[in-house]
Amino acid sequence: MSEERAEIQLTKLESIFVFGIIGCMLFATWELGHIMVHDWFRFWVAKNPFVNRRIILYGIAFFMSITSILVTTKYAFKSGRFGQTVNRAFLWYGTLLLISTIAIFVFDCMPEILAGFIGAGIFVFALYVLQKKYFTKERVIKNRLEKGKCFSCGTPLPPGSFYCPNCGVEVGRKCPKCNSYTRLMDKFCPTCGHLLKNKEDSR
Repeated sequence: MSEERAEIQLTKLESIFVFGIIGCMLFATWELGHIMVHDWFRFWVAKNPFVNRRIILYGIAFFMSITSILVTTKYAFKSGRFGQTVNRAFLWYGTLLLISTIAIFVFDCMPEILAGFIGAGIFVFALYVLQKKYFTKERVIKNRLEKGKCFSCGTPLPPGSFYCPNCGVEVGRKCPKCNSYTRLMDKFCPTCGHLLKNKEDSR
């Protein structure tokens, strides 16, 4: 499990920049909400300040957070390290914004004790969904194989390896049609295009 966590860890310097991105985006989002309330839609807000103000502030926060989470989870691990780092920053931004918005909304609209229980339940559910969608074992395994590492122990693999030199797990195979080397994750042979069957498919 420690090897899987290492795949998604950042250096200290990268983490500083990521937190900077998150902080700036959170600040910009809340400032956008206040500008909409006090400048852009001030006449509409003045008609019913209690309701309309909350519609704008919660609306922009929920929209930005959900959009950010959906976009970043869709494109996770689909780019290089820079893209993944920026992607991760916006994922955390969306997650923190969603959590803080839900917390403020719950405590703003419900009695304190009930709000506490409901808020805790929502956060647990949000954490479950986030880990289920983004930090899955399958994503980590795929990302590791694409980087030329053993999916089991994370050891760098020599080109053309059929087995990991560290743990012995199978990481490559021969194409049954042209006998060329293929990686275990390949669906088609890169030499002849033959459809490769997984061991699970042949059972």
